[in-house]
Amino acid sequence: MTHRNAWRGVPASRWRVLAVSVSVVALAADCDSQSRFLPPTEFTAQFIATNRLIAPVTILVDGSPYAILSRGTSTPLTLSSRARVTWTSAKPADAHGHMIPDQIGEIRVSVPFSGELEITNLINDETYITASIFNHTSTPVSIGIYDGTSVACASQLPAEAQDVYGFTQTGYYRLSGAQFRAYSAPDCTGTYIAWPASSLAAYEPKSGRVVLTLDSAP
Repeated sequence: MTHRNAWRGVPASRWRVLAVSVSVVALAADCDSQSRFLPPTEFTAQFIATNRLIAPVTILVDGSPYAILSRGTSTPLTLSSRARVTWTSAKPADAHGHMIPDQIGEIRVSVPFSGELEITNLINDETYITASIFNHTSTPVSIGIYDGTSVACASQLPAEAQDVYGFTQTGYYRLSGAQFRAYSAPDCTGTYIAWPASSLAAYEPKSGRVVLTLDSAP
């Protein structure tokens, strides 16, 4: 009853003013609540993209090639914040001209508001490495990467000839659980020699490059 009596001395015109005030406050609160769920306003982002990988990379915007960056090069980009930006790495070729596959596909990145988009061997919290492998023996081998379950036959490594080391560059593979092997057969079968994990861990920061040598045939 106390609350009802408090309104007895208030003229009806004041009630309408109070009611409108309450409605405005409620509407403002509702708009503020809805604004939290609205998509962010589109803006223009200006930043520098830099490639730190050994392999050249192609930057794609909304699925179309936009720029190609070789190792250590940069390019300025001006894009909508709503653009779909991805990149993918070029794949090296073996001694026979065959493309060497790896584990880097098309990588989605967020458009930064400003600053730098740096492409490194740390991708989605995973470390990737690529191996420069030199063969000091007179026996050609195949290079396979074992992930604990299966072997991916990555490349053919030629033998040393006329005092020129055999050489191959692999694509990029996840460091976690990887074992690089040199096989006696060209299809990554038969006997093999594996490089120790300590050799793989000695990769160059950002590029992910490791240098491996084969000093005895498997």
